[in-house]
Amino acid sequence: MSDQYDGGRSPESREGVAYVCDQLEQIRRALATTDPEGVIPLERLLAALRAGEDLTAPLDALHEALLAAGDAAGVHGRARGPDPIGVSPALPDEWVLLCPTQQCSRFGWPDGPEAPDCRISGRPLRRERL
Repeated sequence: MSDQYDGGRSPESREGVAYVCDQLEQIRRALATTDPEGVIPLERLLAALRAGEDLTAPLDALHEALLAAGDAAGVHGRARGPDPIGVSPALPDEWVLLCPTQQCSRFGWPDGPEAPDCRISGRPLRRERL
């Protein structure tokens, strides 16, 4: 096990960023309804992601802001896994779409030849063969 600090890219951070990526607009709406400046923790996290900075404090601040806005689980309280119920594992020789900056654990299946852009960085998602 390495003693090196991972810059906030632990599995828990990656899961948190995946949740934020997936729920970005819902999070923005939830935070904006409580206070016009309620989206500041989200914007700080997005800025940290784009700058490649440590994600620990911004993720924690967003988690607390979501809790204060009435979200019972926040960023860190979601149960997530690689194989959602009812979704079969990938078949051999399939492609998966992954975070272009490797800061998020979210994945998706391509539905066309072009990879869509990341909701946070704006860069095309990475395509990798399974």
